[in-house]
Amino acid sequence: MSLFKRFETRAALSGTAGDWARDVEWNGGSKSAAGVTVNPNRARTLVAVWASQSLIADGVASLPVDAFRKMKAKGRRLPVDGPAWLAAPNPFETPYAFWHKVMISLLGEDGNAFIALGRNDAGTIVSVWAVDPKLVEVDEDSATPIYRMGGKDFTPKEMLHIPAFTVPGKRRGISVIDHAKEAIGLALAAEEFGARFFSQGTTMAGVVEHPGNPKPGEVAILAKMLKKSHAGIINSHAVGILTGGASWKSISITPEQAQFLETRRFQKLEIANLYRVPPHMIDPTVQSSWGTGVEEQNTFFIQHTLVPWLVRLEQAFSALLPNGQYIKFNVNALLRAKTYERFQSYVIAVNNGIMSLDEVRALEDMEPIPGGKGKAHVRPMNVSEIGKEPQAAKPVEAPPESEEEPPADEEKENDADE
Repeated sequence: MSLFKRFETRAALSGTAGDWARDVEWNGGSKSAAGVTVNPNRARTLVAVWASQSLIADGVASLPVDAFRKMKAKGRRLPVDGPAWLAAPNPFETPYAFWHKVMISLLGEDGNAFIALGRNDAGTIVSVWAVDPKLVEVDEDSATPIYRMGGKDFTPKEMLHIPAFTVPGKRRGISVIDHAKEAIGLALAAEEFGARFFSQGTTMAGVVEHPGNPKPGEVAILAKMLKKSHAGIINSHAVGILTGGASWKSISITPEQAQFLETRRFQKLEIANLYRVPPHMIDPTVQSSWGTGVEEQNTFFIQHTLVPWLVRLEQAFSALLPNGQYIKFNVNALLRAKTYERFQSYVIAVNNGIMSLDEVRALEDMEPIPGGKGKAHVRPMNVSEIGKEPQAAKPVEAPPESEEEPPADEEKENDADE
C-alpha cells in the first residue's frame, strides 16, 4: 500500500478529533505545584487558553493563500497557479480545517506539526494530512531527519515537520502547555476553587463551639444539619440557629479577601502573554493601550502574533513547491478599514500609479472593467497612462510679416508731393 493510501485509510477510519483527545489522555499530562494535572485537553477548559488558541488558529486558517514565482528583477513576483493541495488539502478537509489543525498542533498539542505528504505514482504531492503529533517520534541522532510513526520510518519527502519553539541541539519543538504548566495549573486551580466554593461552600464557614462535651453521635447530627441547611449556593444565605449554648466561630476568609478575582484576572494576562495575544482580545475588562482604532489594534495583533506563525508556515510549505515558487498568506484580508478610509486609500493608490482600477475592484470583490480598460496604471498630475509619454503641445507659429508692395495710387501721390 502506498503512503498516500495508508494516510487516506487512516483518516477515513480514525482521523477524528476524538482520537486526538484519546491520544492526549493516554499521555496523562503532568501535575503542577498547585496540585492540578495539566495536559492540552485540560488546559483548553480554561477560557483564556481556548480563546488564545482560537484567535491565532482561526486568524491563520481564514487567510487566503496564494502561490508566486520569484522573478529575476529584484522585488518582483509573478502569481502562479498553486498546487492542487493548496485548494483541496485532502478528500476529508477544507483548507480552513487543515490549517486550523496545523495551528492547534503547534499551539496546544505538542509544539510540533507533522504533515504527511501523499504522492501519486509520478511523485507529485496530491494531498497533505495533519498528523497527531503525539503519534510521531523524532529521531534526534540520525544523520538525516527520520520520523517514526506506527513502527515505520518516514523521510522528509514523506512527512513535513514544523516545530514551534526550538532550542539548540533539539529537533523536536517544545510544548507550550508543558513548559507553562505552573501558570496554567494555577489558573485551573483557581477556577476549580471558585466552582467548588459555589457548589460546596457555605457563607457560615467555620467551626461550632459547644460549652459542654457532646457525644459523637450528637456532633455528627449537628454537622449533618448544618451541611443540609447551609451548604451549596441555594442555601448560601439561610439563617442558622444553634441551641444548647453552641456558638459559631468563623475561621475562613472570603474569596475577595483571598484576592480570588484578582488571581483569576492575573492568570488571564499570563496566558495572553504566553500566546502573545493582546489581553483585551480575551478579556473585555482590559483596555487596550496600543492604538486608538480597531484597524491599529488589528495591525498589532497581526504583526506581533500572527506574522511569526505565518512565516513558519510559509517557509516550511514553500519547500514543497517547485524551485523558485513559494506560498504567501494574504494578511490584507484582516486589515480592512472602514469604507470611507478604505476608498480614500484607493484614491491615493490609483492616482499615484500604485494600483490599477481592476486591482482595486478585485479587493472589493467586483468584476474587472469590461474591455480591459481598468488594467492601465496612471500617474499624477496629468493622469496619463504609465509608459506613454504625453504628447507635447505643438507651438503656435506667428503669422509671417507682410511683404506686399504698396498700392499704385499711393506711389503716385508720393511722386506728386516731391
